[in-house]
Amino acid sequence: MAAAGYSDQNLSDLATCSICLEYFKDPVIIPECGHNFCRSCLAQCWVESEAEASCPQCRETVQQNNLIPNRQLANFVELIKNLSVQGRKEEERKGGVCKEHQEPLKLFCKVHEAPICVVCDRSRIHENHKAIPLKEALEEYKGEICSRLEILRKEREEILAYQAALDKESKDLLKLTETERLKIVEKFRQLRQFLEEQEKRLLNHVEEVEKEIAGRRDEQLARLFRKLSSLERIIQEMEEKSQQPVSELLQDMRSTLERYEKREKREGEPLAFPPELRNRILESCDVNHFVEDAMKQWKANVTLDPDTAHPSLILSEDQKSVGWGEKEQDLPNSPERFSSWPCVLGREGFTAGRHFWEVNVGSEEEWALRVTRKSVRRKGLFSFSPGGGIWALENWESEYWAFTSPDYSPLSLREKPRRIRVTLDYEGGRVSFSDADSGAELYTFSGASFSGETLLPFFHLWGNYKTHLRIS
Repeated sequence: MAAAGYSDQNLSDLATCSICLEYFKDPVIIPECGHNFCRSCLAQCWVESEAEASCPQCRETVQQNNLIPNRQLANFVELIKNLSVQGRKEEERKGGVCKEHQEPLKLFCKVHEAPICVVCDRSRIHENHKAIPLKEALEEYKGEICSRLEILRKEREEILAYQAALDKESKDLLKLTETERLKIVEKFRQLRQFLEEQEKRLLNHVEEVEKEIAGRRDEQLARLFRKLSSLERIIQEMEEKSQQPVSELLQDMRSTLERYEKREKREGEPLAFPPELRNRILESCDVNHFVEDAMKQWKANVTLDPDTAHPSLILSEDQKSVGWGEKEQDLPNSPERFSSWPCVLGREGFTAGRHFWEVNVGSEEEWALRVTRKSVRRKGLFSFSPGGGIWALENWESEYWAFTSPDYSPLSLREKPRRIRVTLDYEGGRVSFSDADSGAELYTFSGASFSGETLLPFFHLWGNYKTHLRIS
């Protein structure tokens, strides 16, 4: 704060040299007139002047060697410098100082969006510009910043909440994945154990059958050897008898003929390997039923979803069969129900694993069995190709077709299947159709990407109103 009776500018003038117009540096006083100057400024003036040394301010002649250091003025200059620095800091704290006019920045130009001083406000640059007090501008923009800051904080909280939820969900899913992984490992361990046990049992049975066959063979060979030896003796005796003279040949003839009659004959002798032995071996060593038992864990219990059935279709009470109704039913036209194609979906969906279900088609014609994405269209007409998320096998006018893309592929079958197995390998990206009775493959779609979407069984009846399908 300036001393009483003096302004900041007056004090600054008192501490300024009239020659260099800066604060005194090593100030000296001229005794003759009492004026003060910087020692270096006086020396410079007198060096440049060829006349007698005089006071630069009043022109009074002076003695150069009589200059007196003014220590009180030097202390005063230091005090003024300190006060000036503190003043600038205070102005900067309040709003700063104009670099051009060294005036406090007390106004805010709305056009340039910058603090200005009162001199700048009157200048041509800011002419006709709206300027408001810096304090008002501070409150105005501070309010806007605070409102935006609140919005940003809320957005940050939302992101942090989403991040926490994401982290929790990922941990839950990873935990679920680990649980399912352990289930898979255990299931396949049990399956391997079951198959190993069955393999051991069947191999033991085969070994027992081999021993039985070898025993029967050895027993029959020993019996045949005994018979053969007996026959050899009789043959040799009769050959020798036939070579004897008449008198000897006729002697003891009755005894020779009796030995021939009493020989062990082979007529009616039981076979060593009865025909039923072959069938028993094949039946007891058949592994197909064990494979079927192993596959039962992949068999899906598929039922039909009445909420998706076209009004022309009738479902059985157990929701395992579908056929045509006498007339179209009056059902709510929900978003899930097919309205154009006579179709119905399975209720059970699959998102992983290997599954199969079987459909009795009998001698029916004009039907289609499919696997489809859950997002399949239910209204209007649409494509049944893999590009549309549908993998299908169709029977149309006694011919079988696979709905490939972009064309249909005709299938050449030796026999018409009466029961069709539909197999889905989700991770393998395969949908396969086969004859459930013979095991013959009809068609397999491979290389599909199901993208984590739920897949559903899909049943379609064409124009033959006698067509009837049943899930077994």
